Amino acid sequence: MKSFNESICIIRTESAAFFVADLFLESFGTPFPIPRNNCGLAIPTPPENWRQYVAFYRWTDLYFEPIGFCNFIRFGEVYLEGGMCVKKGFYRRLPKNHWRECKDRGGVAQILMEEASKDLNDCTAWFGYCGDKMAYLVDKRAGYIDTHHPHLIVKWFAPPSTEQQYELINSIAEIGPF
Repeated sequence: MKSFNESICIIRTESAAFFVADLFLESFGTPFPIPRNNCGLAIPTPPENWRQYVAFYRWTDLYFEPIGFCNFIRFGEVYLEGGMCVKKGFYRRLPKNHWRECKDRGGVAQILMEEASKDLNDCTAWFGYCGDKMAYLVDKRAGYIDTHHPHLIVKWFAPPSTEQQYELINSIAEIGPF
């Protein structure tokens, strides 16, 4: 049997709907966020600014299952992270040794963020809007910190001055939930 690290695969795609639309609907009860202009946010969202990541788990050499998703939208000097979800019941189905390896790496959501940060570090910060207690704990492990706005969190990559941080945080808060 392959190790957990050999069995998980993270990909970046222009649109992950084919792979995870059902997972997203199951997790959030809303349709999948198709990359498009005017996606409902108070900012421009051209498709070329979207980065979507999917986690797959290889059960056998011929069967891969999509198990996780995360969306990033480039906005100026930052990325807005949202839509993080992991397949319900996935961890219970893992072989025990793979479950331990996955847990040691922080779980699928943390692995997704770590992989994305290898590509999406060309920015000042990532921002997230998080109201879920379990997701918040994962975000904290991944380097996010609280802001002075409820539910708005930030992970700095190239932190500007304290005054500029405050201004940037306030400008992102004006977008509302994302």
